[in-house]
Amino acid sequence: MKKIVIYSSKTGNTKMVAQAIADELSCDALSYENAPNLNDFDLIILGYYIDKGGADSGFYKFVKEQIINKKVGYFITMGAEPEGEILEKTMQNAREFLKGNEILREFVCQGKIDPQIIEQMKQIAQKMGDKAMHQITPERMARWEAAKTHPDKTDLLNAKNAFSGL
Repeated sequence: MKKIVIYSSKTGNTKMVAQAIADELSCDALSYENAPNLNDFDLIILGYYIDKGGADSGFYKFVKEQIINKKVGYFITMGAEPEGEILEKTMQNAREFLKGNEILREFVCQGKIDPQIIEQMKQIAQKMGDKAMHQITPERMARWEAAKTHPDKTDLLNAKNAFSGL
């Protein structure tokens, strides 16, 4: 079975997970911008970071144009802790995004948050005061700090295990 991992990464989180999965599957991991013709591949593993609740626009367009009626797996990195309602919503969105393909495996893990995004959130909160959607609380700042350690060795091992045997 000919396999490939195709990803979109902004901060390096998704690329790191992509490479771990590619190592497990003994295949290449390439940015979608450098993807070859995918018609010859039997299995395509797709990875992206969460941008406003889904894939970034470039990757979204690439997938919608190139990934049709394929056997796929997907993995996602996100700044939030991947649990509970946010995890379910993220996976629902991914399944809808990949509709028309056969999804064989799924994996979601936390990743570092782009420092520019944190700075933007702080600026918005400062301007909006109590009306800001995302208040900058000590709890939020602690979550941001904890996210800096991800993806970690455990995340990478879990990613490998999620796609093992394909």
